[in-house]
Amino acid sequence: MWSVRTKFVVRLGAASALLVVTLACRGSESTGPSTGNLQVSASTTGAADLDPDGYVVAVDGGTGQPLGINGSVNLNVKAGTRTVALGGVAANCAVMSPNPATVTMTAGDSVRTAFQVSCALLAIRPIAFSSNRNVSTNIYAMNADGSGVVQLTYSKPDYHLRDASPAWSPDGTKIAFWSTRDGDYWEVWAINADGTGLTRLTSSPRLFFDPAPIVWSADGGRMVAVFADEIYVLDADGSSLVNVTNSPAADGGPTWSPDGNKIAFWTNRDGNSEIYVMNADGSNPVNLTTDPATDNFPAWSPDGTKIAFTTDRDGNGIFAIYVVNADGSGAATRLISPADDQAPVWSPDGRRIAFIAGGDIYVMSADGSSSLNVTNNPPFAPSGGVAWSPDGLTIAFDKSEASGFLGIWVVNVDGSGLRPIAPSGNSGNLSPAWRPR
Repeated sequence: MWSVRTKFVVRLGAASALLVVTLACRGSESTGPSTGNLQVSASTTGAADLDPDGYVVAVDGGTGQPLGINGSVNLNVKAGTRTVALGGVAANCAVMSPNPATVTMTAGDSVRTAFQVSCALLAIRPIAFSSNRNVSTNIYAMNADGSGVVQLTYSKPDYHLRDASPAWSPDGTKIAFWSTRDGDYWEVWAINADGTGLTRLTSSPRLFFDPAPIVWSADGGRMVAVFADEIYVLDADGSSLVNVTNSPAADGGPTWSPDGNKIAFWTNRDGNSEIYVMNADGSNPVNLTTDPATDNFPAWSPDGTKIAFTTDRDGNGIFAIYVVNADGSGAATRLISPADDQAPVWSPDGRRIAFIAGGDIYVMSADGSSSLNVTNNPPFAPSGGVAWSPDGLTIAFDKSEASGFLGIWVVNVDGSGLRPIAPSGNSGNLSPAWRPR
């Protein structure tokens, strides 16, 4: 609704009059700004690189805006008294200044407010795992009984962003893992055990599919990983990435010899899957199994003398666990009667082998005797391999639960103490990895 005011200006001596018409909004002749500029900053001390994705700042409970751990953001805010809250703060960090903060905005003016955040180094937990409890999949760590869960990596809530398959360095100071945090392709990343020092190690040949586990060399100086059916060796700092198989065939399942000089793996370069050993630089590949059956899942014994593997050479497509001398001498020997046995893993002292058969986890002596079903709960259905505790007394693994998600369980090697330590609930917990020391 408009009001009209008129005024006449009469110029003497002029033959005409000038009519001036002014239009104005009812109640006001002009309007000024109704908002001001709010600059919010954050200053983080301590383990400042713990959360590379930064924080989230919101005014009056509105939509959050990203804020770097030592950065600032300018917001256009309505005049009046407003609350400003800082979110996305890691569990081992504390906001030392008032949170939320209260600011008074005046139209057309600029106001500043700052948050001081202090972060302590995370206490190192012995079991690393991945979980999508925050939509995106991140790396976490917990105590052996499931307590004290801490988040080590952070991504914004997006199910496309996944940190997976954590692998401890031999000295227990770092964790390597696969991640899609920079796009759709899997890359190798590493982080310190206390949550600091997040580092991207590879720019890969664009691997779309879930990758095989990363394996560290015994001295912690190198890793071996699989990209698109090829085996690569990379330096622990990411400075070198070398394709050591470079074969048109499919190669996978790499595992280091204890001295770090050789790598065992499976390959179908002979028309069927066989167990090979090669030098760490890819030279001198040698077929250890030479059988028309399918041989896979090589696992090097801690003393370096033998390699366990699975094979269906006994017929009917049923797999059994065999061992072969790592130097290629002698014939492969079956350890246990075929029962669809999969994924052998040596105990740290080399005295036992854990494996999966018929939906349960078994433990047997290294010579194949004294086999024991330690889960004995069909259909238990562990989803992946097993992880030994450093003392060789307990095994961690993940399994499908009634929720439809994976949860992490542990069991003692004598079959006692079967229990969940990270049950699934409304999200998945998987790929447990036990710190070696």
